Amino acid sequence: MKFLTIAAIAALTVTPALAQSIEREQARADYHQARADAAKAQMQKEDAQAQADAAQVDAADAQAKANTAQADANTLKDAADTRQAQANSNQAKASIAQSQAESAQAQADQAAANRDAALDRADEARDTARNY
Repeated sequence: MKFLTIAAIAALTVTPALAQSIEREQARADYHQARADAAKAQMQKEDAQAQADAAQVDAADAQAKANTAQADANTLKDAADTRQAQANSNQAKASIAQSQAESAQAQADQAAANRDAALDRADEARDTARNY
């Protein structure tokens, strides 16, 4: 019994020291795990930042292409507007020329009528002169 008592007392004495040692080792393991987790999180953060930077470059490139395409579209629209204005001007000129042609035709028709009337009068005058 004495031995058991001494062993129990020795066990109780050793237990707090052993518990402290286990707690220290657990704390060290937790510390190292936390450091490893922090390093992993830092690497993930850096990877995400690199992806974000690459996406930013891609976005800037796409924006530059869109700006170029918009400028090209504006140039084409300006050219189309110029051609439309030229077509409108040519249409107006054609309308004026058509009106002038119609007026000239009317004058030619009137001149033909005047000529026919003059020829008719000349025939009448000749007939009248023959009859006398």
